[in-house]
Amino acid sequence: MMRRLYLTFLLVMCSLAALGAEYSVLDSVLVIPAKTKTIPAREFADRDDFTRVEFAEPCSLMEIGEYAFLGCRNLREIDLPASLRRIGEGAFRECGSLVSIEIPMGVAALPRYAFAWCGSLESVSLPRTLADIGSHSFAYCSSLKEINVPSRVKHIGSNAFSFCSSLTEIELPASITELESYAFSECVSLRKATLPGNNHLLGELIFSGCRRLESITINSAIPPKFDCNSTLFEPTESPLYQRCRLLVPRGVITRYRTAPAWNLFKTIDPL
Repeated sequence: MMRRLYLTFLLVMCSLAALGAEYSVLDSVLVIPAKTKTIPAREFADRDDFTRVEFAEPCSLMEIGEYAFLGCRNLREIDLPASLRRIGEGAFRECGSLVSIEIPMGVAALPRYAFAWCGSLESVSLPRTLADIGSHSFAYCSSLKEINVPSRVKHIGSNAFSFCSSLTEIELPASITELESYAFSECVSLRKATLPGNNHLLGELIFSGCRRLESITINSAIPPKFDCNSTLFEPTESPLYQRCRLLVPRGVITRYRTAPAWNLFKTIDPL
């Protein structure tokens, strides 16, 4: 018994030494000390000695720094605290074992590469306070099957969901005023998509490579224009315009049939 306690003590001491006596890892659980306000940039980058992160009480964490958990390949679970307000660029990039994540209410923006290349990520819960989803935020999250975009989101960056190869349906709220290029490119399982119901400028080739897309819905009386006079699909993907239905408000079908890019669709039906 004494030997076991001694070995446990050594393990904890080694962990504390490796982490500058601020954090501890025990039984594959990384414990963030109470009253920690900021996790510095790259603090745990490329670590593989923990599968779960816990926050000791009282928790007052406000910020997770850039690339703080980059490449933590064995990290499976982390319950982000309600006190969190900012997530840094690439904070959880390449956490290949992470299965689910719930973003707290206080977070208003997800930065670039926040969860990019998290190949096991299946479940994402976004708060209603969220206003911005940065470029490549969820790129290459190949296990992600659905995503509910909150009604206050105004901006979705380029390639935000590129190569989410398990995503089957997406519905974007009318609150979005900026949908950037390639936002859903190479989502090869995507079958149904609803674009924001407004006429704000759309990015280039939003659905490039979405070869199974069956229908696109847009509830805007005025056909939106595309950045750089682009289209929804690549020029080499013209057969998609033959197979995919475009659903628009009743009474404005003629507008879409004569509008640049939208007139490429063979079938334009009323909502």
